[in-house]
Amino acid sequence: MTNSAFIRGDLIDSKYYVDFFLYEDEITETYRVKTNKNELKYLKLIKSECTSILEVEALKEALDLINKNSHQSILTCSELQALRVEGQFQYYFIHDFVHGESLKQRLDRDISIAVYDACKIIRAGFDILSNVGMPSTQVLTPNDIFINYLDEKGSVSILPLDLNCYIKHTEPSILRYSLAYQSRDAEHNTNYSLATLLYRCLFGFLPWQYDIEWKATYKAVQYQVFSYRDSSPLSQSTFYSQHIPDDLKSIVFQALNNIGVNEFSKKLDLFIKQYYEFPYYDDIQLPNSETRNIKLKVSEDSHYKSAHVGLSKIAGMMDLKSLLITDIIEPLKNKQAYKEYGIKPLNGLLFYGPPGCGKTFIAKQLAAELGYTFFEIKPSDLASTYVHGTQEKIGKLFLEASLKAPSVIFIDEVDAVMPSRDSANMGQHYSSEVNEFLAQLTECSEKGILTIMATNRPDAIDKAILRTGRVDKAVYIPLPDFNTRKEMLKILLEGRPIDSGLDLDSIAMLMAHYTSSDVNYIVNEAAKLALKESSKIGYEHLTEVLRKTKSSVNYEQIKKYNSFTELQKF
Repeated sequence: MTNSAFIRGDLIDSKYYVDFFLYEDEITETYRVKTNKNELKYLKLIKSECTSILEVEALKEALDLINKNSHQSILTCSELQALRVEGQFQYYFIHDFVHGESLKQRLDRDISIAVYDACKIIRAGFDILSNVGMPSTQVLTPNDIFINYLDEKGSVSILPLDLNCYIKHTEPSILRYSLAYQSRDAEHNTNYSLATLLYRCLFGFLPWQYDIEWKATYKAVQYQVFSYRDSSPLSQSTFYSQHIPDDLKSIVFQALNNIGVNEFSKKLDLFIKQYYEFPYYDDIQLPNSETRNIKLKVSEDSHYKSAHVGLSKIAGMMDLKSLLITDIIEPLKNKQAYKEYGIKPLNGLLFYGPPGCGKTFIAKQLAAELGYTFFEIKPSDLASTYVHGTQEKIGKLFLEASLKAPSVIFIDEVDAVMPSRDSANMGQHYSSEVNEFLAQLTECSEKGILTIMATNRPDAIDKAILRTGRVDKAVYIPLPDFNTRKEMLKILLEGRPIDSGLDLDSIAMLMAHYTSSDVNYIVNEAAKLALKESSKIGYEHLTEVLRKTKSSVNYEQIKKYNSFTELQKF
């Protein structure tokens, strides 16, 4: 942590109590403070070494202009204030608090952002700037955009203030990273900077990996940036861009190459509307696989008692595990306390998402964490050649689960067991089977049964299943994020001979948009390569397999899951 000027409890100008130091950049230290009225604010303290090279009057004018703007999404600021800190003269200003974080903080944590979320953030930036009449010369960086998490939709606010512009341009001692977001033509700065921001959100890094000296005069860094772009054209066909829709790639890359950059906001808006902002319907044919007369398979010895199983066995996925603990485990393990508040345990869950992301494994580990009997059911287990045979098997399943309660019934590929009855291909026997399942599913928690269903095709399930009292929560099991992929790599490589210099961060970055099963496959194939060479598993083995392995899912599939998620009301 930096040796910050203020500590918790300090009183500044008899107005602001310091809650805590947040972070610093090359020009400022940022604190969360409280006013005398107990209001939360951010305080930006200009570092003492920047005081003498600050364009004070220009910064005062900029803060005054921001204050005159009454738009609710523009963070209001105080005037520039002066004070003495440890005998040195310094400036500071206050601006509105956001119950969330800056885009920079989110990128530092997550590295990249999902396509739809990234597009929404950038479009919100366009909407705000166009509504408040900001000049097109305004440059935005990740420090200027804030995401409010109290709003379920993650509303965006902006502080349009690039402090780098208020350090004397002839000063050579300041890192001028914000110039990477600037256009060659200042009139296109807003569009260009937002195109750069979108690229960074999607890929996790800047469009150009600038190999330049950032600590120099303003004009020297600006010249280096533009020269680097001219000598290093961007290519759309890269390993990192395979998960980005072609239409979006074309829009972003054209803007960054100064082709129609003034149309960037309109094109992005059209892309979002065409790809996301409409209800998703898909004509999915029901499976025509042959039914087989197989005895119902339940695991009678499925009690999980070992201390080496449970949620701790799930790599990463902290948000998911937190949800399972809060909504499932705590209400079931502390029934009396929850009952006093009239809170019932959940009746059923729907796990949906791309294949190979661990839905079955997570269900097993949840049962293990609870210590419940685990029944794993596939569609073929319930199939029957006899009339009403499947209905009888469904009844038998729930009867056995109640006799061995508390228990978890896990039904994989539930779209095949309970397909939508609205389908033209729905036969009378299918409809009867769905009705039987709905009857058994309703309030089964009262019998000590937690039902978990999994599907790769959530839109093909009968809609009646998603009623509360049957399925109380739909949970999206997404592609593993960076931290999850890194933890998976550690687990999968444990006990194998690996190169001591293997950089798991780099490998995890390269595995963006691969499924959990893909990660497992890649590690195994890399181990085979190393074995053939009688060497330790290294970076080159993993990257060689990566180059030859496509992700099991594509963008169109992910888009469908996003559409389904948007339509849910859980």
